[in-house]
Amino acid sequence: MIRIAILEHEKETKDIVFLLAEFFKTTDWTFRHFYKASDLARAMKEEKYQIFFFDEMFDTPRLESVFVHDNPTAMVVYLYGDPQPRRAGETSNRIFYLSKSHLVEDLKAIESDLKTQAAQKEVYSLVYQGVKIDIPVEDIFYLEKVGKNVHFHTRKGEFHRRLNLTDLDAEFERYGFLRVHISYLVNGKYLTGIYKDEVELNHSMRVPLSRAQKKKLGLTVRSSSRHEDAAHSARMTGAAAKE
Repeated sequence: MIRIAILEHEKETKDIVFLLAEFFKTTDWTFRHFYKASDLARAMKEEKYQIFFFDEMFDTPRLESVFVHDNPTAMVVYLYGDPQPRRAGETSNRIFYLSKSHLVEDLKAIESDLKTQAAQKEVYSLVYQGVKIDIPVEDIFYLEKVGKNVHFHTRKGEFHRRLNLTDLDAEFERYGFLRVHISYLVNGKYLTGIYKDEVELNHSMRVPLSRAQKKKLGLTVRSSSRHEDAAHSARMTGAAAKE
């Protein structure tokens, strides 16, 4: 079940839900509409959301710390009157800025990203040291070929098994993974920076980027915006002030 939270005015919410129903015809999904950020914060104590839609008024450092930084696997979509300034400064592949006046067109433009986010709720089963492990795809940062094994770098630790990375490349394509190097397959959702010969994931990890794959994928250099780190710092500052 894909859960979607919408913190937006009724008019935009109706347009969003209408299109999501079209996008997710074959997907089990549900949504909840909220008028207040505090109501959403309370609901998050009871259930986890994979996709968030926010009005631009909620794009503040304090709320980012709660809804963006504290939900590191979620996709976040902001609706702006003029989204271009925010788009220009954003490097995270899981944060989007849409135009209210072109909402239908902008939503259709990220349809594949929404479907990829929904697919990442699935799990990948791996036998590690004789034990079967079900790893949520959304928890995988990247896969690394080391010798004859493939190492899975995840939120729950590192696991490895003798597998073919090329086969995994084909299997994980539907989840939005990118083959950035002959030995590396990364979860595109966590891409936060692209450099000359490296890519940055989740503002913290860097893996090699080959010249050939950089050209094939059409990647251009863009430094990390530290969007989520800034939100995290704001949260820590606020917490310290209360102590």
